Formats: sequence, C-alpha cells, structure tokens
Amino acid sequence: MSLLDKFDLIRKRENVELTGFEDRPVDIEKQLNLYTRDGQFYVLLADADYSERIEIERMIDQTGCFVTSVSSGMECMMEVTKDMYNLILLSRNMPRMDGIQTLRNIKSSTQSKCHDAKIYIILDEKVDEPDIYFENAGFDGIIRKPIDRAILQNIIIGLVPEKMLPDDEDLIEDIREIAEDAETLKGCDVRLIESLKSFKGDMNAYMEAAGKFCDEYDSYSADMLDALYTRNNNDYMDKMRHCRESARKIGAMYLADCFDDHVKMAKEDSLDVAESNWQSLVSEWEKVIIGLSSWLGKNSEVSGTTDVLVLKTNGIRLKSKDLKERVSDILSSLEMNNKEEAEKKLSKLSEYDLEADVRRKMDQVKRAFEKNNINIAVDILKGML
Repeated sequence: MSLLDKFDLIRKRENVELTGFEDRPVDIEKQLNLYTRDGQFYVLLADADYSERIEIERMIDQTGCFVTSVSSGMECMMEVTKDMYNLILLSRNMPRMDGIQTLRNIKSSTQSKCHDAKIYIILDEKVDEPDIYFENAGFDGIIRKPIDRAILQNIIIGLVPEKMLPDDEDLIEDIREIAEDAETLKGCDVRLIESLKSFKGDMNAYMEAAGKFCDEYDSYSADMLDALYTRNNNDYMDKMRHCRESARKIGAMYLADCFDDHVKMAKEDSLDVAESNWQSLVSEWEKVIIGLSSWLGKNSEVSGTTDVLVLKTNGIRLKSKDLKERVSDILSSLEMNNKEEAEKKLSKLSEYDLEADVRRKMDQVKRAFEKNNINIAVDILKGML
C-alpha cells in the first residue's frame, strides 16, 4: 500500500520543483535587511507569551521593519486605532480576546486604521482546527510555532514594496527557497531549518538522512510489532531508541518525543500501555514519512506491517474462553510442526468479529507465518492465553 495513496496530507512531489539546495550548502543564517532601502514597513505583533513575543519581535526588527508588540487583543485594538500597520501577527491564544475575535474587531471597527493590513494567525504546533478554519475566519496566512526566521522573512519579502528589497537577488531567492521547504516540512511536523544546523547547512547530507529514515520505516515498524507482541522489552526499547535519535536528527521533534514515551514504557515493563498507544505513534510516524517522502520525491511503499487488516466478519463475537481455546488449537498444530493446519485455523478464527487488539495480534501472527517466523508466531499466541 502506498503511503501517498493512504494519506492525502502533503502535495505530491511530482508537482513540486526541487529547490536546488541539494547541490550546495545552505546558508541558514541568511538575513533580510531593509534598513538601507526607501520607505518603511510597519508590523504589529500581539502575543500573550512574553518570551516568545520578545523572540519574534527581535526577528522582525532584524529585518529592518518597524515593529510594535503588545500582549493582548485589547492592546492590539488600541494600536490599530492609533496607527496604520502593513502586517499584523495575532497569536491564537490570548486572554479575554483571542486572535480570531481580534481579527474580527480589526475588520469591523470603524476606528481601525488597518482594514487593508495583511493579518496572519500564529498557532502552536498542535491545534485542533484545520487550516481551512483559519482561512475561512479571514486570515491571510498561518505561522506555526516555533517560528523559523526564514519563513517570517519570506512573508515580509512577499509584502513589502519592491523598492524596499535589497538588490541582492540571490539572497532573496535563497530565503524564499529555504522558507518554502521549511513550510512544506512543517506541515508534517519536521523542523527543517533547526535540524539543518546540525548538518552545517549541508542539504545533501540532510536529504540522505531523511531518505534513510523513510527507508527504515517498514523494517523497524515490523520488528517493533514483533517485539511488542512477544513482550520483548529490551528489543522494543532498543529499536525505539534508534528511531528516537533518527527522528531528532532530521527535525521530527514531536515524533521523537513519541518514541521517547515508548522507550519509557518499555523501561517500566509497560508494553501493554505501549500496545494501546501503538496506533497513535504510527499515525504521527506515517505523517512524517509521508511528508518527507513527498518532499524527497520518493514513492515509499509499505508492507502494511502497522495496519489492522479490515476483513468481512461473520458477525459472531467469541467469548474469551472460546477465543483462548481456538488459540490453543493453533498452538497445538504448530507444536506438531503442522504450519499449514495452523494457518487454516488462524484464517478461520479471523472470520469472527474480534476486538481491535486481538485483530492486530492475529494479523501479526499471519505476517509471522508469511515470513516463516514460527517462533514469533508462537510467542504472540502464547501471550494471548
């Protein structure tokens, strides 16, 4: 099953031109400088988080824009009635008046001097609403925390008058390209610019590491499931640690945290908890793989090792006692070295209406048979008794 067929989250790479960064180092410290140009560009920032507000304000100031920052929607409304701003950045979460309500008040207030301003919403990494929700609310764009300087610079480049831009066309193009790549990968929870620092701007090396991470998905997810269902804590923990470090290396920090949670579960001998959280881990893992594969131009194929096979059932729900009897019967066939008979009994059992966790284990036993890993199949079946 193709990941790109399974999820339609990221634009298909065949419709995207490679930036060209892969054949030369990326200067991730490229700095837009509008100080020496004609005119002025005014930015208003509203964010209740003091430390983040100061950091964003510094990024904007370094570009040469004139920036005013406030800590609430109420203060923002006071500013837009006093002065005109070209760009307004509103944090989603602010006390009393959040970013969405502040936008509405800016647009509807007769005293506002910023009806023509471009207004962007600043979102945390994880939000419940889809992007279309904020687009329909009237925002001109979305910026996600942690904010990458290149992305912010690219927004400003697209809005300031051309006469204010530096004459260095290569500088402008480089900022645009790295910002586009960073924005694309941010959609799958990968922080490109931050991770590029550890590669010293070597995009070739980064892409190689990202490609390897994608290529390892099938084998590592399958081995993890084997370790999970056979309750092999050490093997499960070792593989989770490897994937955690690989995810951190390529900038998938949230996924790395998910892997770390499973490392702790294995360390605490809580693989039953790990099993219940397996699907949420896989969802985030595959989201990252999809985004990276699309960006790299790879058509990753997966064997379905993490999927629960959806089968038509006979509608009959087995009691726990009956289920264990059928599992014991499969084990008996294996003890007599009759794999073919065991597979038939497994197929028959799979026709019943099984709980999701039981179904996953049946599917894993089936895959163990297909790979002739009889010992793994036996361990999984014994764990169900």
